[in-house]
Amino acid sequence: MSRIATELLDAFSSTTLELQRLARDTPIERFRSLALAELQRLLPFHKAWWGRSAMNDGIPEPQSSHLHNLPARYVTDWQLIRHEDTTIDRVHANLGQAAIVDLHATDTPPGLRWLGERYGIGELLCIVHTDPETALSDHLALYRNPGAPRFTGQDRLLINQLMRHLVVAVSTNQIHTLANRREGLSNPRNLALAICDARGILHCAERGFVELLLSEWPDWTGPRLPMSLDPLAPQDCRLQIEVSAAGDLLLVAARSLVPLQRLSARENDVAQRFGEGMTYKEIARELGVAPNTVRHHIRTIYSKLGVNDKARIAQLLHAPPD
Repeated sequence: MSRIATELLDAFSSTTLELQRLARDTPIERFRSLALAELQRLLPFHKAWWGRSAMNDGIPEPQSSHLHNLPARYVTDWQLIRHEDTTIDRVHANLGQAAIVDLHATDTPPGLRWLGERYGIGELLCIVHTDPETALSDHLALYRNPGAPRFTGQDRLLINQLMRHLVVAVSTNQIHTLANRREGLSNPRNLALAICDARGILHCAERGFVELLLSEWPDWTGPRLPMSLDPLAPQDCRLQIEVSAAGDLLLVAARSLVPLQRLSARENDVAQRFGEGMTYKEIARELGVAPNTVRHHIRTIYSKLGVNDKARIAQLLHAPPD
């Protein structure tokens, strides 16, 4: 083996080991930036777009994106010309095999040439990896400025091998994120965590998370979550859903509601008094409603709690928190 080949192999090994360390030790918000910085030492580039997409009529629909030295509007501008982007067909026809595209070549479609001129891109090196279970595609596009050294066949071979490590590193980083968030919870019992994007596409989940969803939506098959992630939207289910930011992704926490949490505020008022032994008329007088209204609430309470007598409601009221 030549000295140059040996040095390249050593550099490749160092990069993959560092990616593993970053996946374990780096917060999800910073992982992609640091991973690209490490990749840049092995394979120089000026700009990059690393993201995940779902295919829609043969065209990738971005679900999450990380941009390096590019403004956020880049993705919007790309969407304007994506039907002219010949890179899509090339990389999806040969998954796991990178393609090199000269954005200023005479046969480059006008829209793609416009994108290169607008953002100072001379050439790109792009590769796609598709998850066979979710059909979601991870893509990485590395860009070099006009006049910079061209990408080579060796660069293609490097990124072909590295992409596998990058995909695994992303998954590892998400799993570690879930584990770390769980350790920081004061009451992690009966709670399961997952990571999804802003459109509700599931990227990574604890096993219990999927089981919780299936308990409420037995026909759900994924990868799009069956419930709204809008905190203001009513959740007509027996799960408590909490959402927080995790970089450009979302951390979703789900837990089964304890029976009393399934009641509305008014139903809780009635249940508390009924469980303490008050009659329909006494509850109606104290709450300022008609006795028939109290009877209606009691029927709803029995249904929601799965009980049929006052003694069981009293037990639930005085049960210790889980």
